[in-house]
Amino acid sequence: MKDHLKLMFKGGLIGIANIIPGVSGGTMAVVLGIYEPLIEAIGEIVTNRERRMEYLKFLAKVGAGAVLAILIFSWIMDYLLTHYPNYTYLFFIGLIAGSIPSIYRSHTDMRLTLVSGVSFFLGMCIIVGFSLYSAEHQSGNVTGAVFQLSTGAVILLLIAGVLSGGSMIVPGISGSFMLVLLGQYEVVIRAVKHLEFLPLAILGTGILAGIWSFARMIEILLKTYPRETFYFILGLVVASLYAIFPGFPIGWVDWAISLAVVALGGWLSLRLSD
Repeated sequence: MKDHLKLMFKGGLIGIANIIPGVSGGTMAVVLGIYEPLIEAIGEIVTNRERRMEYLKFLAKVGAGAVLAILIFSWIMDYLLTHYPNYTYLFFIGLIAGSIPSIYRSHTDMRLTLVSGVSFFLGMCIIVGFSLYSAEHQSGNVTGAVFQLSTGAVILLLIAGVLSGGSMIVPGISGSFMLVLLGQYEVVIRAVKHLEFLPLAILGTGILAGIWSFARMIEILLKTYPRETFYFILGLVVASLYAIFPGFPIGWVDWAISLAVVALGGWLSLRLSD
């Protein structure tokens, strides 16, 4: 029972991460030590009949925790991000930083080679590039974007869903940023706000397809090139610290609170990553 609740709690943290701009649910899965089994379950639930029920139970626990957390904590996170954005992001920085040693120990052979070093550097460059692009192009305007039914609009929203769903399970990349990148963020926000079924159904179909296909690809990479893939993931995670860093504190009180929040996140990460 304790393990079931712990798995749901981890799913809850992944769900919360997905509703925070710039924070990746994939990163949180890595932080919590369930990234590999999550990728395996998503990637093989269709093809592996012998373990299908096992995967289904695992995903049900993680998924239930994520959905409950989104429903319960979305307003809390909205409040924290509105009134205490720096401390909220610093808490997640602590969570991510505390997970780095366990990520490094995730594979038995983590010898640093030229290929693994390039993989690490490539992972960092991707997140830093996305972060810089996001800072220049993100807009807070979510009004006026209306979904117009046409073949082109349906295809674009479907592609946005696939890439957004895939990015949800890639550490360091925010699914919402993919929607911004493809110009669909405002459309989706409006659809959610006004409960417009058609665009949400199209987007949801794309997201499910993206999650499954990307999970399958990552699972193959983990099995075929485990060391290089882990170094790539490590690069994504390390660069995430830069991507969500809110800036340095001002004043000794702010410094003290900030350090305490980071320490709390690091402690929680160490407790949950085993």
